[in-house]
Amino acid sequence: MRTLKRRPGFTLIELLVVIAIIAILIALLVPAVQKVREAANRTTCQNNLKQIALAAHNYDSANKALPPGGLYAGLGHLPFLLPYVEQDAIYRQIPSAMFKLDNSGGSWWGNGASWNAAFYTIPAFICPTDSAGGQAPYSSAYVFVIPNSTTITLGYWGTNYNLGRTNYMASAGAIGNSNNSFYRQYQGPFVPNVRVPLPKIPDGTSNTIAYGEVLGGPELPANRQFNLSWMGSGCMATAWDLITPSQWYSFGSTHTGFVHFAWCDGSVRPLKTEGGTSTQWFGTHWYQFQYAGGMWDGQNNTIE
Repeated sequence: MRTLKRRPGFTLIELLVVIAIIAILIALLVPAVQKVREAANRTTCQNNLKQIALAAHNYDSANKALPPGGLYAGLGHLPFLLPYVEQDAIYRQIPSAMFKLDNSGGSWWGNGASWNAAFYTIPAFICPTDSAGGQAPYSSAYVFVIPNSTTITLGYWGTNYNLGRTNYMASAGAIGNSNNSFYRQYQGPFVPNVRVPLPKIPDGTSNTIAYGEVLGGPELPANRQFNLSWMGSGCMATAWDLITPSQWYSFGSTHTGFVHFAWCDGSVRPLKTEGGTSTQWFGTHWYQFQYAGGMWDGQNNTIE
């Protein structure tokens, strides 16, 4: 008759050693996984901006000019690019009259078809690092409607609208088409109701910002956030610099220490953020950022 040998089990010390080894491996792997994920998100974000910039180039080829930075009647800039980012079905839901520069089409929020289209999430308009996702996360959301010639105008939409968001906006330069000669010298390629031909950017397409990341940001009351609607967002001003933390009125991102920008030649390059608030205005970084955002300031200074 065979006798069964009793196998010795793990001792408590051995078990604790194994647990400790597993914990160490996890501690080593988690940062590595996070770095890989962030690198993948950065690549996706860059590709999104590249796709948007190429869409603007295709629009220019088809229409002999870049799309306007939005329309005074309320339609934003990004809807003009929908056919060129594989969103022709959504584009066709917006009445064609709304794209006319004479503003005869009326407001997008006053039309049932365009209003319904505004709820769609457009993958190319969303940065994967933004935890807010593709729609306004709060029940009451502020939404960019359109800049006028020198400022950014905000519209307020009530409970549970959850309009589709964007993490990318066109650049108006300092504050767009300003009557102030100092700021107007830094006008960007996108301003409301104006279409600029791509070859007629005096500073050169490789020296002029076309698009950048936007995040929205906290604003009173604390449970609300400015959320940027792709349907109604016009163009973003560069006058407020790249401050940390990001604010709703400036370019910004959730990437640590930098913001991605697409330039008018279609390239995508990151720029470092500047700590502080308005105290850095008119400093070296501020002027470099305005030179990069302006299309006819005559300055080709590099900025990192």
